[in-house]
Amino acid sequence: MSNYMLLAEYRGSDKFKNRKAEVLRSFGDSPTFGIRMFIDGESLGIEWYKGKAEVYAEDAADNYVRGIKSYERD
Repeated sequence: MSNYMLLAEYRGSDKFKNRKAEVLRSFGDSPTFGIRMFIDGESLGIEWYKGKAEVYAEDAADNYVRGIKSYERD
């Protein structure tokens, strides 16, 4: 998906202060929510959560910046 908008940003603290996550929403008739994950300002990639609500992406972003969730490449 290449057309999306930024909804929110989450930032880590303490030992995860180098992490940031952006909550995204795609455009179109059936929007999909996802998150873009960063470490030290470098984008690692985007995970899309098809069929999930915005709160699911917000929770994933929060978990990432708190160190509960890790970025996993497909």
